[in-house]
Amino acid sequence: MVWSFNRVLDPKSTAVLPTQKQQFSTIASITAPNASSVVITLKDRDNDFLFNLTQRGGVIFKAGTTDFATKANGTGPFKFGNWNRGNSITLERNDSYRATKALAKTVIFRYILDATALSNAILSGQIDIMSTVQKPELLSVFKGRKDLKISSGTTNGEVTLGMNNSKAPLNNIKVRQAIRQALNKKALIKTAWAGYGLEIGSFVPPTDAWYEDLSKTYPYDVQAAKNLLKQAGYPNGFSITLDIPPAPYAEASQEFIVASLKKIGINVTIKPVAWGEWLDRIFTKANYDMTIVAHVERSDMSIYANPNYYFRYNSAEYQSLIKKAGSARTPVAQAESLKKAARLLSNESVSDWLWLIPNLQVVKKSVTGFPQNDVGDAYSVAAITKE
Repeated sequence: MVWSFNRVLDPKSTAVLPTQKQQFSTIASITAPNASSVVITLKDRDNDFLFNLTQRGGVIFKAGTTDFATKANGTGPFKFGNWNRGNSITLERNDSYRATKALAKTVIFRYILDATALSNAILSGQIDIMSTVQKPELLSVFKGRKDLKISSGTTNGEVTLGMNNSKAPLNNIKVRQAIRQALNKKALIKTAWAGYGLEIGSFVPPTDAWYEDLSKTYPYDVQAAKNLLKQAGYPNGFSITLDIPPAPYAEASQEFIVASLKKIGINVTIKPVAWGEWLDRIFTKANYDMTIVAHVERSDMSIYANPNYYFRYNSAEYQSLIKKAGSARTPVAQAESLKKAARLLSNESVSDWLWLIPNLQVVKKSVTGFPQNDVGDAYSVAAITKE
């Protein structure tokens, strides 16, 4: 355990991403006083520390391990069985696991990229769980089937209309507010995601203790949006570019957003971008006007506290609220600070949060114990059974 954390904390290490390294910046020291104990001392109070231990940076490896790409490493209710590269991974139950044993003897994860092929796989009985419905409009195929059930859970996936807060005209709060009021979220969700999705109004999913429904902060109102643009000094609107990465939710939303903003005088040019360009030009260099991407990480409100993040939002008040939440002495105090932070994001319309992606799955009715929500990095299969 000490070796694993030192591997993450080493300034020269590239074992994890910089953001994951930053998650453990409050560690002052880590020692192992005996074979069964580890002591971690923090520089300051950090309410996110326990959660961060459950993330990728907190994974514990056997000391000295280097070949992570080809050799199994770790423990848990399952053992590594077989890896058919590009096709499947097989897990076998670990009967020597000390905690609760897995119910299924064997679990096979298959990777099927094509949405139609994935649908055919469950319709034909090749798979038992379709864990990700890539296109919600495909669900109509499964409705009415006596052997299948549709599960709709929640996720952390906020589909975000990112706006460059450092670049005119989006550095004007009234312009950003106008854009939010020009978009009919209910109609957008119906058009782009077959009606599946939740209006949220800020950057918090309902599974977080600090969630509040802020979807009515700037409700759909075309005339109000036009008035805001006029107050901002753009009575005749302006032209802007919307960068669209190759993601189904972004591609499904683009035309709706173009048509909606045109009604208030904003002419939007769509520019498709590959993920490589998106990461370099937009995420890293913030050379963009607007873009659409789903932020799926849990407890990630701190990204808006980073003025160099691609939103380029620099608010001392927001940064203070996030810092206060991190050192709060009670969960109630932490939640209150984060609620205030979420309200500030919404009031200043730093971004627009188009909808929260639901966790849509198609499952055989004979299968139980599968995880309905997707709010972490893992798909837990230890409790799954099949009649």
